[in-house]
Amino acid sequence: MLRSLALTLPLGLLACGGALPQATALDAQRAHVELAQLQEGRSLLVKRCSGCHATPRPREHVAAAWPTSLGQMSERAHLDLTERGMIEQYLVVMAPK
Repeated sequence: MLRSLALTLPLGLLACGGALPQATALDAQRAHVELAQLQEGRSLLVKRCSGCHATPRPREHVAAAWPTSLGQMSERAHLDLTERGMIEQYLVVMAPK
């Protein structure tokens, strides 16, 4: 049983991050930011948010709703201002307009 858990756990973690859209150079250009910033925001979202619940998907809210939604969770997730900003930037850029 432990062996099967050890084999399925990494796949589950991969699936959490795998379903999130990858930011592209066009997304970064549209947002006037570096692509690496959007990629880091995505990575932080997976690392910091998926520990307590399913990883939020950008399409769950329109872009304008993400700051408020993230604000409600950032304190519980113990996000510092930089982490929150990077996650918010990724979610807002990748969300439907």
